[in-house]
Amino acid sequence: MKRITLATSAAAIAIGLGLVVALPEISDAQGRSLQNPAVDLTISDNITVPAADEQTNAIVAAANAYLETLSDEQVAASIYSFDDNLQRANWSNFPDGAVNRGGVMIGDLNDEQRDALWALLNTVLSDEGVRNVDLQLAAEETLNEGGNGGVRFGHDYYYTSFLGTPAADTPWMFQFGGHHLAINATVVGPDISFGPLLSGGEPLNITHNGEEVYITETETRAAQTFMDALDEAQQDVAIVSSRYINLVAGPGEDDAIIAPEGIKGSALNIEQKALLLDVIAARLMMLNADDYAAKFETVLAEIDETYFGWWGPTGTLGGAYFRIVGPSIAIEYSPQGGDGTPTDHAHNIMRETGNDYGAAWIAAN
Repeated sequence: MKRITLATSAAAIAIGLGLVVALPEISDAQGRSLQNPAVDLTISDNITVPAADEQTNAIVAAANAYLETLSDEQVAASIYSFDDNLQRANWSNFPDGAVNRGGVMIGDLNDEQRDALWALLNTVLSDEGVRNVDLQLAAEETLNEGGNGGVRFGHDYYYTSFLGTPAADTPWMFQFGGHHLAINATVVGPDISFGPLLSGGEPLNITHNGEEVYITETETRAAQTFMDALDEAQQDVAIVSSRYINLVAGPGEDDAIIAPEGIKGSALNIEQKALLLDVIAARLMMLNADDYAAKFETVLAEIDETYFGWWGPTGTLGGAYFRIVGPSIAIEYSPQGGDGTPTDHAHNIMRETGNDYGAAWIAAN
């Protein structure tokens, strides 16, 4: 069946502006959303799963502890076949109602179930990662809760699902997300792919527990600090355009190629390379310590072959698009200016080049 993109660019802009929109109901034969094309991934019949490590065992235990709190109906709604490439792709920066995510909604969980879900998130992610989730959900609560025109805002409208059953000796996938957030963690023994990882939020400036917070400050400040450390000639190479752009490899763009533009790591001195690594670390620090360490070690080894590009003004925190493209990782930060304040709304993506959804480990040759 030919797939159809749900939202036209006009509809996407309307949602970004918070306007009332009437979106068409488009679904497959099972009534599921056709927001994104199914992932083009043929699962191998002979996947080698290395022995799980302590971190994976903890994640598996937390995932099953969460599932044990659910009713039979909720479990059935939560678990998809591991080869379900439609659900694998069913994540988006759009709010609920604009897309129909699969799984169980936070708003349908009781206190015990929510506690178990957050225990799972605390095992999959780092403290910084869980804080990012908490901040994004807090930002969501500042929007028009309940929404209108079929579009719903609020932290209740975030979903949890699994592809396959959590286990140490077979591959499986954990999904959690909603508006501006998508965690896609594919677990294969001791190894976890977190690509694609969508974050960002709106508004980015919030008051949370009495604290004034700029949600993406760590990352945007690290990027600006790196740019400030470049000399004039290096900045001329790094700056691709004076205008920010949208994500290249956002939701539904699994086949997109993020070009390595800007300045190459091999053209940087030691201090500048360290600052570029800080920008990468600001995104990777969402991951649990074990997986962060493994991925950062790879990124460090590849830094000379890694590019940094900048689109937009300098000196305005969060006002520019930037991208980092290396052999094994691609990161984009994209301001969204629908309301004239691009620093207060961003779409961010991290992809694992060649290994989104764990493809390097699970795909048929």
